[in-house]
Amino acid sequence: MKRLLMIFILPMLLIAGCASQGNINFFVKPKSASKIERVAVLPFMNYSTDKFAGGRARDFVITALLEKGIDVVPKGEVDREVKRLGVPNGFYFDVNDLRVLADVLKVNGFVQGSVDEYKIERRGSYAYPVIALTIKVMDTNGNVVWQASGVKSYYSTLGRLFGLKTKDPIIALQEFTYQLLQTFNPKELKSKK
Repeated sequence: MKRLLMIFILPMLLIAGCASQGNINFFVKPKSASKIERVAVLPFMNYSTDKFAGGRARDFVITALLEKGIDVVPKGEVDREVKRLGVPNGFYFDVNDLRVLADVLKVNGFVQGSVDEYKIERRGSYAYPVIALTIKVMDTNGNVVWQASGVKSYYSTLGRLFGLKTKDPIIALQEFTYQLLQTFNPKELKSKK
């Protein structure tokens, strides 16, 4: 009887313990998003206590977009033009700023985002990352053509029970950034036209 009970309980514990909890919501305007071919990834807002989280997320977004075959303006070029425009903190852009940047950088879209949460939570001696991100793609008029946001906790019951090491927070941020960007596929939208 014990053996039979273990056959049913152990798989349930594994399934419940390994999965991280999360939620992703996204929005897309297919006709507009399919026209995005060259983008400038603007500086990310960082609402977390880790001062490097916004920069890391921005770098992960740039890499993921390049992997998708989207032409991305080098980050240094974007930062130089944002500074030249005199945008406070490099975060708040009005339509005129975006149009000027689009002309100078020769882009037809912008990517903006924010790290809404990036922290390590603890339950006893067990620590795990919790991440919340928002990423959006805009046309040169500031209209949002795609946006995804989500939150993910890397808590694992099995990890806590057996003292397993949790995911490195930087790797978790990278994975979650890529996961959000899986919903943005302008090339796929073009082929459906």
